[in-house]
Amino acid sequence: MFESNSIPIGLGLLRLTTEGRPDDIDGLAVIHFALNQGIRILDTADVYCLGEQDLHYGEHLARQAVASWKGPSEEVHILTKVGLSRPGGHWIPDGRPEHIRQSVDESLKALDRERLFLLQLHSRDPKVPFDETLSVLAELQSEGKVVHLGLCNVSIGEVKQAQQHFEVASVQNELSLLNRKSAADGVLQLTRDMGIPFLAHRPLGGYAKTSRLAQDAILQPLAQRHTGTPHQVALAAVRDASLNVVPLIGATKMANVRSSIESLRIALDVSDQMALSMKYSFEPSVSAQAALMPAQLPDGVNQLQSNQGPSSEPEVVLLMGIQGAGKSRLVQTYLEHGYARLNRDELGGKLDDLVPRLQQHLANGQTRVVLDNTYPTRLSRAPVIAAAHAYGIPVRCRHLQTPMIEAQKNIVLRMLERYGMPLGPDEMKMFRKMDPNLPPPQALAKWVGSYEPPSVDEGYSAVDEIPFQRDINPQHTQKGLLLDVDGTIRTTHSGEPYPRHPDDIDIMPNRIETLQQWLDDGYQLFFVSNQAGIAGGQVGHDAVQACLLCTAELLGLPITETVYCPHPHRPVSCFCRKPMPGWGVYLIQRHQLSLEHLTMVGDRDSDTLFAERIGARYYDAEEFFSG
Repeated sequence: MFESNSIPIGLGLLRLTTEGRPDDIDGLAVIHFALNQGIRILDTADVYCLGEQDLHYGEHLARQAVASWKGPSEEVHILTKVGLSRPGGHWIPDGRPEHIRQSVDESLKALDRERLFLLQLHSRDPKVPFDETLSVLAELQSEGKVVHLGLCNVSIGEVKQAQQHFEVASVQNELSLLNRKSAADGVLQLTRDMGIPFLAHRPLGGYAKTSRLAQDAILQPLAQRHTGTPHQVALAAVRDASLNVVPLIGATKMANVRSSIESLRIALDVSDQMALSMKYSFEPSVSAQAALMPAQLPDGVNQLQSNQGPSSEPEVVLLMGIQGAGKSRLVQTYLEHGYARLNRDELGGKLDDLVPRLQQHLANGQTRVVLDNTYPTRLSRAPVIAAAHAYGIPVRCRHLQTPMIEAQKNIVLRMLERYGMPLGPDEMKMFRKMDPNLPPPQALAKWVGSYEPPSVDEGYSAVDEIPFQRDINPQHTQKGLLLDVDGTIRTTHSGEPYPRHPDDIDIMPNRIETLQQWLDDGYQLFFVSNQAGIAGGQVGHDAVQACLLCTAELLGLPITETVYCPHPHRPVSCFCRKPMPGWGVYLIQRHQLSLEHLTMVGDRDSDTLFAERIGARYYDAEEFFSG
């Protein structure tokens, strides 16, 4: 994809375009110097800028630099990225198809191009199904807006998933002596096998960490031997990690560009590489090697029929799915049929620690084993498959396709069964050692963000997809009207967003009359409120409870139960803060509320999402109380 006669280094424009950047004249001078030294790759992104107010700054800078350069501009490749946004200067993944399309159109305009030479997906968005993002990238390529498509910050499984949509032309991940994760995870090896460039960003470890290299006991003598600097030796080592590695250096000064280019004269010999390997290895881990293995079943390993439960024949069953998917319940059917169970929560240790236990079972003749862990990635699943195949045992994957919101509700139901109410962050942390099946919301979000769908090309003899289905309790027949409080039922005399004293409460118009009609229709009333002021120290539990009690008294109507979340609003670390479903699930279970007759009234997006997640109809407060 890149000309072989150009030097194998690219210039990343991040530091020339974000906080602390030089002015345009100095930035252009650095880029021109790099081009004059033989660099022909400029790496930028639509969000290389200070924030939303100057999106595409990096692309404008790259276009201006190439247009004003007196060299052969047709040799220069500008690489760009989409998939992030910059609200308030933050870096937020945004893989929505409409966002990707808009970003590409704006990048074409910023770069003054009819087609983008290489468009890379900057980051996977955990809030958007990965296949949706990949599909729109493939569409943009087929429409002629993009020549090549690449990926950034990805795993083996994500590269393979992307290949089902388009030909992956490059992978850009972090790689340095200080961060060799992409080598250990097998991504570097995968790109080598695919014959595509591995664009190594932060090849010296990042601006904040490069000082560590100067003091490195291995790099210092090598630098003296080659009459260079430890940084130049480190850059040479990254290049030597694989022939397809193209380091993307970041610099705001010409001297740093010159130093990086001078590293090209350092040729590390066998003794240098042996010295480096004592501390720095770019080899894939055992798990990664298993994930990179060819997909065909080894001789003697049988195919299995799809969608089969426990069997009398040898098999290793891998139950996978998000935390709270229902794996524990399904695994019981296997235990009843004599399968041995391997579960990290029960046995402790790391996920990889289960593999030797699996091997021991198989070696001892226990050829029916079930493993019920989350296994979100191909890399996490590969060692299990390799271990089973070594003993000639087929592996069945049973994938519980439980959506995250349903998993959240399942976790809350566990809390209710064991503790009677949704637990707060501190309580979950306290109970986690003795009750590991209580993951926090962040753990579920992390699983979704790393999830790679299982496929037979991993070496399975069968992959069973198990759709989620929730049973409806026929005993739940009661009618329930759930009410947000602040901004929905009451306001304050003082103008504060919530009252801190009962004397500061005003009941909003038409509340009493409207709610009385619902009571007359057989509905029970419930208050469901977020009270983050408690966590922030602005108000105490006693004051919140007194104000909620006073609100009910001012209404003069029976409130069956009042619940509120006292935890911080960011980050959401509990299941009881709306839009999390915790208090909704609690009220439904405790009061046997029917989903058919469950209604939520509120005034915020969090109320809307809360209603959606618990299965309630939703009304905006202004609309609801206006009749």
